[in-house]
Amino acid sequence: MFGFGGFGGGGGGDGGRGFFGGGVPGRFDHQYQVFPVTFMGREDLEKGNKIILPQSALDHLARLNISWPMLFEMSNPATSRSTHGGVQEFIAEEGTCFFPYWMMQNMLLQEGDLVRITNCSLPKGSFVKLQPVSSDFLSIHNPRAVLENSLRNFATLTVGDCIVIDYNQKKYEIEIVECKPAKAISIIEADVNVDFAPPKDYQEPAQPAPAAADVAGAAFNTKVEEAPAEPEVQDKKLKPFSGAGQRVDGKAIKTPQSSPAMGPSAPPVIDEEVIMPWVKRIPGGVKYTKAPFGYGESHMSGAKTGSDATAMDMDLFTGDGQTFK
Repeated sequence: MFGFGGFGGGGGGDGGRGFFGGGVPGRFDHQYQVFPVTFMGREDLEKGNKIILPQSALDHLARLNISWPMLFEMSNPATSRSTHGGVQEFIAEEGTCFFPYWMMQNMLLQEGDLVRITNCSLPKGSFVKLQPVSSDFLSIHNPRAVLENSLRNFATLTVGDCIVIDYNQKKYEIEIVECKPAKAISIIEADVNVDFAPPKDYQEPAQPAPAAADVAGAAFNTKVEEAPAEPEVQDKKLKPFSGAGQRVDGKAIKTPQSSPAMGPSAPPVIDEEVIMPWVKRIPGGVKYTKAPFGYGESHMSGAKTGSDATAMDMDLFTGDGQTFK
């Protein structure tokens, strides 16, 4: 999952036989004056936990048959605070070493302080739990991918360390909460499962208080449930619009102040024939007492359209004449 380059990593192709192969590995234990890597113009090393040692350290490690990868425990003799890491190069001046500045802060080291460096062997990690110090880390689009890419620059992880990840010109502090199978693990070519704990300054979103209408509605429902159930009266006759009004907040309906004597109006009386015209339907349909308008009038019958049978019995033009004078 995590790769590594430099003297602190590698594929382990020697099978752990030592720097030159064969022999029993010895112990490397030296003290150096520590300075930030920025003093050498190596700001790129601030993105990992690799250090720079002098050339004499490489010669000593070669004689001790130190197995690959080269991992070290760095401790502050004054405070007994320690961490672990790898080595990037052996180009420092004699008697000095160079650390990433965030490692010096974790170990409470100042420029020129003495630091003790010993070689160690760490198991490959299988699990690590991380906790961002600030909730700003959650604003990253894909924090898991960013973290996995950043940890490729690390050789080890130690419980209690607060590593720094540089992303998009901003630094994020991540605390190592838990490691398995040990408190310090090697992540060089290791398949590590990563878990996240909530940020230290993370606060659960406050649940909104229930609205007054909901509280009143709940009280109204409780009162209705506690009321004794009245016997249901079955009325076969339909009574439309016979229900009573209810307020949304559950309060009782008040009469207008302008007319206090006015109460709720009685339900309107609706004729059943209007809403149910089928009640008084005529079996067999409507029967006509006389022929409908236009019945029997066509060019075949000889009758004119609009004529009436009674009109033939009338005396036409029987009126008296009148003059304008």
